[in-house]
Amino acid sequence: MVRISVDLPEELAERLRQAAGEMQSSPESLLAQAARTLLADRDALASALAAGEADIAAGREIPHAEVMREMQDWASALRARTR
Repeated sequence: MVRISVDLPEELAERLRQAAGEMQSSPESLLAQAARTLLADRDALASALAAGEADIAAGREIPHAEVMREMQDWASALRARTR
């Protein structure tokens, strides 16, 4: 295990301590989880971008106009359901 220290503004540190107390955790545990989540999200984005680039290279793309029509139809249907 490696120890990394970080300087936080007092307000942020206090909010972190408060959240840790409410979650029956420690500030260190919350920061470690935040780092894991950030890195997992970063890896997922890189993977999704690579998959998208592969789809484009293979000719599996949807024209922008078609996507916009689908989004407009979806929004119209959503508005109709919420009226």
